[in-house]
Amino acid sequence: MDYLRRWQLDPTSPLALHLAADARLSATDYTDDQAWEVSLGTLDAPALVLQTRYGGRAGLVSILPMWTHDGRTVYQAQAYSTPPVITAFAPGYVRAEAALTPQLTLAAEYWVMESHAVGARFTLVNSDNKPASVRLDIFAHIGMEGKEVPPRLLTLPDGGAALQLDKIGNLRPALALDKATATDADNPLVTPKIGRSLNLGGGKKAVFRWVCAGLHGVDESLALARRWLKQDWDKYFRRIDQAAAAIPVVETGDAELDVMLAFSAQQLVQRFLKPARGLPHHVLVAARGPGRGFSPRGDGSDHDRAWSGQPPTLAYLAASGIASIDASIAQGIIRNYLAVQQPDGWIDWKPGPAGQKQGSLCLPVLARLAWGIFQYTEDTPFLTEVFPGLLKFFDRWLQPDLDADGDGLPEWQSEAQTGYLFFPTFATWPAWGQKADIRLVETPDLLAYLLSEAKSLREIAYFLRQTETEKRLDERITQLQAALEQLWHDGRYAYRDRDSHLTVGGQTLISDGRGEELFPAADLTPPNRIIVEVSGGVNFTPRMTLTLYGADAAGQPASETVTQDGFIWSHSRGAYTSRAVFARLDRVTVEGLSRVYRVDVRTLETTRLDINALLPLWSAGIPLERARALIALLADPAHFWRATGVTMCSASDPDFDPTNADGSGGVWPFWLTLLGEGLIEYHQPELAAELVRRLLNVQVAVLKAQKSLFEFYDSDGLRGLGEPDHTAGLAPLHLLLRVIGVRVVSSRKVWTGGPFVWGAPVTIRQHGVMVRRSSEGTRVEFPSGHVVDVPNDTWQEIADPKLA
Repeated sequence: MDYLRRWQLDPTSPLALHLAADARLSATDYTDDQAWEVSLGTLDAPALVLQTRYGGRAGLVSILPMWTHDGRTVYQAQAYSTPPVITAFAPGYVRAEAALTPQLTLAAEYWVMESHAVGARFTLVNSDNKPASVRLDIFAHIGMEGKEVPPRLLTLPDGGAALQLDKIGNLRPALALDKATATDADNPLVTPKIGRSLNLGGGKKAVFRWVCAGLHGVDESLALARRWLKQDWDKYFRRIDQAAAAIPVVETGDAELDVMLAFSAQQLVQRFLKPARGLPHHVLVAARGPGRGFSPRGDGSDHDRAWSGQPPTLAYLAASGIASIDASIAQGIIRNYLAVQQPDGWIDWKPGPAGQKQGSLCLPVLARLAWGIFQYTEDTPFLTEVFPGLLKFFDRWLQPDLDADGDGLPEWQSEAQTGYLFFPTFATWPAWGQKADIRLVETPDLLAYLLSEAKSLREIAYFLRQTETEKRLDERITQLQAALEQLWHDGRYAYRDRDSHLTVGGQTLISDGRGEELFPAADLTPPNRIIVEVSGGVNFTPRMTLTLYGADAAGQPASETVTQDGFIWSHSRGAYTSRAVFARLDRVTVEGLSRVYRVDVRTLETTRLDINALLPLWSAGIPLERARALIALLADPAHFWRATGVTMCSASDPDFDPTNADGSGGVWPFWLTLLGEGLIEYHQPELAAELVRRLLNVQVAVLKAQKSLFEFYDSDGLRGLGEPDHTAGLAPLHLLLRVIGVRVVSSRKVWTGGPFVWGAPVTIRQHGVMVRRSSEGTRVEFPSGHVVDVPNDTWQEIADPKLA
């Protein structure tokens, strides 16, 4: 294959060997997607095993090859003369090479043809001048509910044999091998196998192919397997190779980094399925592996959170990363959001293919994302198509129902809307969180998102020559910049109370209170909101009525009453943030609450520092002096700059935890990407490069040790955390390419330039184009043979005049 890079990867290398059907080339099924994993094997473990869980239907199903030559059996890794190594991979495809003996070499190619079928092609070459007698047997181990279930032999009408992998949930999978016969068919003590023997002449090669298909009936499965065996696989492998040309190959001089980046790109492509039901364009999932993809209901409505829709934090990373690989998939992410848009502009935060909805307004990043996709595609009709909907979505965020005090600073409507549930100021379910109601606080992150959206929309309007809309957006930008400036406090952007517009520290008024009547008798200077937390009991909501008595900011008597329904409950805890601002709190009554519950009363604290204080940097719409202050704060190890990137909460906060387990922290690639982009916008490429390098270092170490990339990473150690095999944890290809200074638009056009800050030379190959950047300059080689050498100065377009 011309476009697949050749590797030599053994089990100690960074590996991500999950295989799933490539939606660019294959049929996929959102309700029953069958993904697989290749295991190379070590020592006495079986080699070249293909495994699945059929979406959770089985404990583990393994398909194993066993070779017999000169009376010797080879199936354990250590029995091979040369143990298997991975030499090539692409979405839905992996090739391993090994040697049974010094003269008998093996190429094993695994391919997921579609969501319901997988196969392998084993090519055996005899380099000796003497013939060799060889037999290949294929057998399966099926683990169901802690028990081993043997497969069954099937006798075919032509006298051949196949395997039925018994009953696996509602499936009856069947495995067929070209020209197979049964092995030891009359021996009930031997695991059923099918195989094929041949006498391989000197200097000759032989090809063995098998397919396993999983449908509801064994006859259907066998028919699908045999249909694929009749196909010309070389034709499909050529398509895989041609499609691989669109995937960027990054050569940094660091072999382990290169392979991690390559697996990230492969896995990113595999995280998309073809359109399904409620979404008209490609479906993005957060994880796609052997244990996922099956919907018992058959419509996808029971998929877990990884398969229940496209959250904007994930969509931003995935669409940005795949935009240069497949424009239609990236554009489809935007189109999916617009497909569920309501007449007033509302777009749900997480629309799903089975009609799933989160019920809150989407994070305002869609215009920025669409404009970013356009940079890779230069597809003007796409911008023209989506611009009206994106503008309407932006305007929806500025409606009065999202700005309770009407001051031009909208408020989040739920903590979940931010995409992160562990900010110390707002965290609801952990015991350590303050549990403030986010609807009562004005935040710099929301204004940063809106300012970024407005600036992106203005760029689109300018490009589309919509002058009046551009002028209106200019006014919006000015308003949002002025609003954001109001949140500048003590050298940074900060939270402030929605109504009092104050940023103040908090104080504990009652700790571990018991009983129905409590007397804090506290004067509050300045006036502040009250947070009441009720905890204890069991996991149900108690029936109760809370009343706060005191004085308002004007010194007038004030009281506020709320039932349990006004609290935000999580597990056995509930929290309520007062709607009124109190200058004095005299008495707290909690009627109907037994003494097994404790009551804690405190004031709202808005001074705590987290990553949201830095997000205005990403908007690229703040004054330079503000940006410099944020950059200094970002790069401070006492706050955000940690061993593996930027963390979510100041390391000086009492509830900072680098693992995010017992506090706020961790390195989450979405927020790291935003800040990396912000550093580039404010001409800090060296710092952006170091930020990316820190994340990539932990990703390489984790992939090498754990064979998976994770949802997020330990801020201070080489550990992956959260869900394994998560799309959010893949290497941020888009940000890396921005740092390196390369954007390959097509086989005829490249954008490149600017300062080269990576250090060692880097080569990017994509769409047949080669771009090599180093401190000495930049070279671009087009498929036509045209070569351009340019100095590392300004960002510039380079086109191939031979193909213009």
